[in-house]
Amino acid sequence: SLDGMTHLEKEIAHYFLYDSPKGLTAEAVAKKLHVSKASLTRFAQKCGFKGYREFAFEYQRYKEESEGQFSTIHQGLTKRVLSDYDEILAKTYSLVDEEQILRISRRLEEAKRVYFYGQGLSSLVSQEMKIRFMRLGLICEAVTDDHMLQWMDNLIDSECLVIGQSISGKTLAVMEALKKAQKKGAYTILMSTQKLEKDDVADEVLLVASAKNLSYGNRISPQFPLLLMVDL
Repeated sequence: SLDGMTHLEKEIAHYFLYDSPKGLTAEAVAKKLHVSKASLTRFAQKCGFKGYREFAFEYQRYKEESEGQFSTIHQGLTKRVLSDYDEILAKTYSLVDEEQILRISRRLEEAKRVYFYGQGLSSLVSQEMKIRFMRLGLICEAVTDDHMLQWMDNLIDSECLVIGQSISGKTLAVMEALKKAQKKGAYTILMSTQKLEKDDVADEVLLVASAKNLSYGNRISPQFPLLLMVDL
């Protein structure tokens, strides 16, 4: 996690996450990034290692294992796409809170009606959730139209569960509709990559993984992390 790291340490992390460095000696990395060896040591310790040498050893081992996974793939772009998916999966593992998932599952079972709010690409996830949960016997609906989101508070009461999706945590119509639903007594959940204070937006914030290229949809589908969490 990058939480608690300085700006310099985040730059070092970005280098190892996305630039795939070949020379891993402290001297080579320090020269490349224009940082001191002490900065590399502090970064490694923030990551849970005793020092930089231990970090470099584990990083090299991880890199070799990752390359081994894709040993039968020859095109560079294909490898990068698969690597992005691999990164999302790894980040999802680190975010999973099984107690929270069980708590939300109970809310789904208890709710009389369930509404899924989403716009843009997230609206596709709302539609998918509706289909998945209807097959399980839940009374639910996907709400993706701007006007419908504004009018939903006329239908919401304390027996409802409302799940909103906003990868950026800044989808205004979804965020405002969630707040309205919460005021009407519904239990509300926001699925987002942003670590927002739950009291400001919903009763629960369900974190999903993010990646460098995710918001642009350049190499992988932005909905993928949301769908992973739906499966869980």
